[in-house]
Amino acid sequence: MFNEDEFEKKISLRFIQTLNRHLPKKRITLKQLLQEDKPGIENLDGSIHSFDKKELERLASIIPEWEQDKLRLPIYLEMSSSMERGSIRISGRSECAAISRISGKETPEKRVESMIIYYPHLLKIRKELPTTTQYMFTTG
Repeated sequence: MFNEDEFEKKISLRFIQTLNRHLPKKRITLKQLLQEDKPGIENLDGSIHSFDKKELERLASIIPEWEQDKLRLPIYLEMSSSMERGSIRISGRSECAAISRISGKETPEKRVESMIIYYPHLLKIRKELPTTTQYMFTTG
């Protein structure tokens, strides 16, 4: 028997997978990327995503050395249909710390696993970190 809800879920999942084909097969740490001559990673669609060396060095200047092997790049800017319009989720303690420092919202005493940023901060982040951040789409 045809289940309309299951069908819609499968279609939504396929659509999200298609939207996210630009994402890497595996993220790499800042420390590893700094050691490469031409830093880059392979995406799910088989293409290569290159990182700007100056951008990596900018991140290295604001992230303590002990944390550089924890910061996974690219940093995902998660957009979800379940979140309010104009809001973006960042996940990962080191990733949140980097975004907080870039956006000027740093609170060192409050280390978080995830955070929500809004459109005005997104503009600044994407301007300063165009190759080390990527949009990721989710359903909730």
